[in-house]
Amino acid sequence: MGYDMEMDDFYDEEEFNEKELERLKKEILEEAKKVVDNYVENPSDISGSVVNIHENSPFLDVDENNEPRHSGSRWTKLIKTKL
Repeated sequence: MGYDMEMDDFYDEEEFNEKELERLKKEILEEAKKVVDNYVENPSDISGSVVNIHENSPFLDVDENNEPRHSGSRWTKLIKTKL
C-alpha cells in the first residue's frame, strides 16, 4: 500500500510539473511576441553590438607608414599581455 501511494504522489507531482512547464512556456512565448511586436513598432537605432576601444589600445597603433598595425586578419595576431 505504501508503494502505491508513493507512485500516485509521484505521478501527481509529475503532472503538476508538466502543467507548470506548459504555463511557463506560454508565458515566455507571449513575452517574446510582445518584444518582437514592440521592436516592429519602435525599431531601435542601436544594432546591439557595442565595441569599446580604450585610447591606449594596441588596436589604434600605426606602423611607419601610418597604416593601422592591427587591421583585418592582423587582428588575430594581436597578443594580449597581463598588466
